[in-house]
Amino acid sequence: MISGEIKRLRTERGISQKEMGERLGVGQSAVAMWERGTNKPSYDILLAIAELFGVSVSVLTGEENVSMRIPVLGKVQAGLPCTATEDIIGYEEMSAEESRYGEFFALKIRGRSMEPRFVEGDTVIVRRQSSVDNGDIAIVLVGSEEATCKKFYRHSDGITLVSLNSEFEPMHFSPEELKYMKLEVIGKVCELRARFG
Repeated sequence: MISGEIKRLRTERGISQKEMGERLGVGQSAVAMWERGTNKPSYDILLAIAELFGVSVSVLTGEENVSMRIPVLGKVQAGLPCTATEDIIGYEEMSAEESRYGEFFALKIRGRSMEPRFVEGDTVIVRRQSSVDNGDIAIVLVGSEEATCKKFYRHSDGITLVSLNSEFEPMHFSPEELKYMKLEVIGKVCELRARFG
């Protein structure tokens, strides 16, 4: 069971045996033996494998079918952009089935610009991708490592980031401005997880 789960998780994420071995500090041959079932990883390595793939050890051993854990990477400003840190401040869970459709992370909402749909303290689940369709709600890096949550529109006059709260003016960036500043889509908001009470 362990051998099959290791191979499944590795191939689903597009990681080679060599790359997996490098991340775990073991040789490619060790990974190959785990997947063939001719050798089993030690418990310490099993913990490292579970952390690498964001699952519990029980998923690897087949003891239970639990959901995937995805990291909450900090906060994203829903208003003026703020720095999005790579510090993991917690975890959210999603089904293993859902997690097969990309690489996901979660971010916290701050500010009022995406009200009433998103309010401060809400968590958004984001699929990491470098492009989105017009009208999608995206996490966008603006300037030097700053991120904002907005509706995204690309058109002949540049890019416009639109708040859901009409009190906030759209952020427009002309083609000329985009030549000299960094504006990068880092993901599409796929789900809102609101907190009540």
